[in-house]
Amino acid sequence: MRTLKKAALLLVLVTVSAISFNCSSDSSSSSSSNFYLKCKVNGTWVEFADPMVINSLAKSITGNDADTGKVVTLFTPLDVANGTYNITDEPSNVDSYGGSYSDFNEDAYTDNETGTMNITEVTADVIKGTFSFTGDDGNGGTIIVTEGSFRAENIE
Repeated sequence: MRTLKKAALLLVLVTVSAISFNCSSDSSSSSSSNFYLKCKVNGTWVEFADPMVINSLAKSITGNDADTGKVVTLFTPLDVANGTYNITDEPSNVDSYGGSYSDFNEDAYTDNETGTMNITEVTADVIKGTFSFTGDDGNGGTIIVTEGSFRAENIE
């Protein structure tokens, strides 16, 4: 099951990356150079510029780096508001908050099991906040994500 989840996530990321690469931006919103997603994963900083934001049944904010194979994704309801929320392991609940971490070079993947997300700013153009979560790495270990922060384009 975990291999199927990894394959599905990789397929989605490749598709989104291809779409993002092939589409030009005609957005007049804030400069994307101010957008980021960063956190410590087991004590080591990972940082992503210009995280992708996708609205479907829920909002996903994804930072990925093809060179390192690292991916961090945050999930929120579409109608997100300022506040502190528990991150739970309820991937089918579109009203829940969640997070995941993958390292395709190290074959490590976790869906969150516990954590928090604090949304500090929501405007028509920006969503910003902090997060932390912990989960099983699928190899008998634990992945601990701390000191996370993000500022991303708010697609409505």
